[in-house]
Amino acid sequence: MAYTIVKSNGQVLTTIADGTINTSSTSLSLPGRNYAGYGQYVDTNFVHQLENYANASPPANPLAGQLWWNTNSNTMYVCPADGTTTASSWLALTSTASGGTTTFGAITVTGNVTANNITATNALVGDTITVRLATVTANATIANANVTTGNIGTLNTANITTGAAATGGNITGTWTLNGTGTANSIAGTGLYVNAGNIVINNNGNTYGIKTDRYMYANGVAISFAGTYNNANVFDYLTGANAVTQFTGVIAPSSVTTANITTGGNTVAGQLTGNWTLTTGSRLQATYADLAERFEADAYYDAGTVVELGGEKEITSVKYELSEDIFGVISNTAAYLMNSGAGNDTTHPPVAMTGRVKVKVTGTIKKNDRLVSAGEGIARAAKPGEATAFNVIGRSLENKTDSIIGTVLAIVTVSR
Repeated sequence: MAYTIVKSNGQVLTTIADGTINTSSTSLSLPGRNYAGYGQYVDTNFVHQLENYANASPPANPLAGQLWWNTNSNTMYVCPADGTTTASSWLALTSTASGGTTTFGAITVTGNVTANNITATNALVGDTITVRLATVTANATIANANVTTGNIGTLNTANITTGAAATGGNITGTWTLNGTGTANSIAGTGLYVNAGNIVINNNGNTYGIKTDRYMYANGVAISFAGTYNNANVFDYLTGANAVTQFTGVIAPSSVTTANITTGGNTVAGQLTGNWTLTTGSRLQATYADLAERFEADAYYDAGTVVELGGEKEITSVKYELSEDIFGVISNTAAYLMNSGAGNDTTHPPVAMTGRVKVKVTGTIKKNDRLVSAGEGIARAAKPGEATAFNVIGRSLENKTDSIIGTVLAIVTVSR
């Protein structure tokens, strides 16, 4: 008859068939009825239990409540749940070494904690320790707790609070700020007020900084009248010494500056309003073509020759010597119109005029007129082929191979 093994809580652990031995349900070897040589396994089980599975790692197939002696730390551990094999998940109980660490979950002390009752030689670390009176003469690490009275020689903490923003508190003494700089400090040290004001009481007279987004630069007050030309103000708003880059709105009547930037040539920015270049002023660009976004029926990379048509607004030129050419896809537009229509995938920029790279096939000589070769590619026009309606532009450089490539061309597509 098979053995049915039942745990202390009445739960069936396993059933062991006759003539077999079970080594997978627990850390022990459980022999079934009439299993030959069962005595060796029984003796081994006794030894393992006597030594509490002394090893550097937990035993296999443990049950909740099982003990394990950790030979690395000389500490007794208890298995918290069936099958827990991760050492850090077991509950540590005690250490045999003098002055060793004993770790529990939550401890509630209802009486007084005095000398020789609980001694903290290194740290109090872990869950919750609740006491009426506690004296710590060494070092203590107290996480997520409150110290409501008493003296602290040195306090290292990220937060000091009275309990609420509206609850008053007092700091008495002469204090020095030390640090290496944080998000809310300048030049290594700083005091950051999240809300409210800094007020100094001098014999009943109160002085301080009551600000509503005012700013002081290097200790010099900013005047809110006249012309701002303080280099320190510029530095602390935009320069390398700025703790946080200014992201608000500045609305002066006039700005004189050598540089206006979004921070990088790939970072988008906006100009709002109707702007005019005064007499003699120029707007210069790195690139040299004028382009506008049009909706495409497929993705076209830079240099593709396109025409109006297809399922959307533009499609690649289909035929050789096409007179329907409309422009060339550009990724170097000096001025891009209709920029908000979409992105380069759905609405690629089409160069109307200017210098732009053009996909071509065959050899090209500088000054050659370019015409459609079909499938979105151009070629050099042969004698008698060029007309006012099929010329895409003129090449500005030579191409000596016959494979598909690109040449820089001046595009002047007739409309």
